[in-house]
Amino acid sequence: VRAYPAVAASVGAVRRALAQFAGDCGARAQTEDAVALAASEAATNVVVHAYRESAEPGRIEVTGARTSDGLSVSVSDAGSGLRPYRDSPGLGLGLAIIAEVADRVDVVRSSSRGVEVRMHFVLRTAPGRG
Repeated sequence: VRAYPAVAASVGAVRRALAQFAGDCGARAQTEDAVALAASEAATNVVVHAYRESAEPGRIEVTGARTSDGLSVSVSDAGSGLRPYRDSPGLGLGLAIIAEVADRVDVVRSSSRGVEVRMHFVLRTAPGRG
């Protein structure tokens, strides 16, 4: 588990860390890109939405694991939970983008009562990587 402050500057760090994880697991460039995009969207959702009612930025927690058929990646927070905001600064497409690029997505309440986005990517290894 890696933790980052829930600030805009952390989105790129989360993206790079999870793309690197995918690459280290032998993922093709297309899968690395999908992991990076999904991680960016999930981390951005934490930054924009999770701690709206808090004076402090909170944390983004990130995990990655190799599974029998791919990669399991999660991005979670201890924020206010998943709820609609009429005044949201985003377009509301983050979860839709994640669902498009991941092979499976589950959005659940995190152990800390925030939100956890669990993403699974089937691992199609790159030529020469096993």
